[in-house]
Amino acid sequence: MRLKSYVGHRVRELALYPQIMARSGSPKVLFFPWSGPEGFSLLRVYNIAEGLAAKGWKTLVVPKQLELSQRARVVRLFDPDILVFQKCRHPLNDADHAFGKPFVLDLDDADWFDDALHDRMVRTVSVARGVIAGSDFVADWCGQYNPDTTVIWTGAPVTDAGEHHTDHADRAPILTWAQADPLGYMAELELVRDFLRRLREAGAEFTFRLYGVQSDKYAEELRRQFDMGPLELVPPLSYDRFCRSLQEVAIGLSPIIPQSDFSRGKSFGKILAYLDAKVPVISSDEADHARFFEGDAGLVSNDLDQWVSYARDLLSDPVRRERVAGNAFRLFRQKLSLSTATNHVADFLQARL
Repeated sequence: MRLKSYVGHRVRELALYPQIMARSGSPKVLFFPWSGPEGFSLLRVYNIAEGLAAKGWKTLVVPKQLELSQRARVVRLFDPDILVFQKCRHPLNDADHAFGKPFVLDLDDADWFDDALHDRMVRTVSVARGVIAGSDFVADWCGQYNPDTTVIWTGAPVTDAGEHHTDHADRAPILTWAQADPLGYMAELELVRDFLRRLREAGAEFTFRLYGVQSDKYAEELRRQFDMGPLELVPPLSYDRFCRSLQEVAIGLSPIIPQSDFSRGKSFGKILAYLDAKVPVISSDEADHARFFEGDAGLVSNDLDQWVSYARDLLSDPVRRERVAGNAFRLFRQKLSLSTATNHVADFLQARL
């Protein structure tokens, strides 16, 4: 191990000790995320840990960089009542590394389709005290190996942007597909390209925005793929800045192609940010979308003609966009807020202590 990494790992471990000593509360739960707080673990680990702490739990999140020996020391000092492994993508998030403690696995992607993870996931799911799944599709697979599986949708904070949003009368006609890596989802990209082409042929005028543009080469390829009208390319942003940027957007797209096994495990993802920024949503009828959107709160359909008709109408009617976005925002607060997710996680963990 290089000296810089060695020192960095030890510094991260030492930073946990004041938290271990200072924090009070019960029960005690120790989280092992698979990424950092700036990445994919923010919503389902770091935010949940803070939410549980606010409810009186003693919580600690172990940085992904810590080695097995460091994890062992933290477990010994913290002495948690239960562990939470987020996914098995991290090589140490494994039933063999639970240090004799009961653990729950949190899984919100169809990672079992990865041959390198499948057998370890089966083993870990099978002996977990319980499994928290991010969608029905994920829960169905986990339930084969662990009957104590429940669905808890990913929750997100309700920010000031949602409470004090930009009125749709003041928003430009911007459509976005807020995928962090558009070129990594080529089947969805082809669907979006077809939709945009047909929407322009129907007479709609708009700008299309893409996020996650990592380099000039990446931008060049996106411009080649989406060369049919005005295009905005946005570099990777922090989650807060990303949510604020969506205040400028008129419609958000969430395509899922079920022919891709991995995509079938997706859930709300980018939709959470759309909802908070009061961006009307057009989504595929996949994952749990139809279970969430009720009434006039967005479009859930696999019919591209419906996508085109709905988007054209919304672009020409900011009053309707405002109504649709408001209806969806109310559902967001009820079903997909961080406080709702935290309450469900607290109940699930408490019952498995």
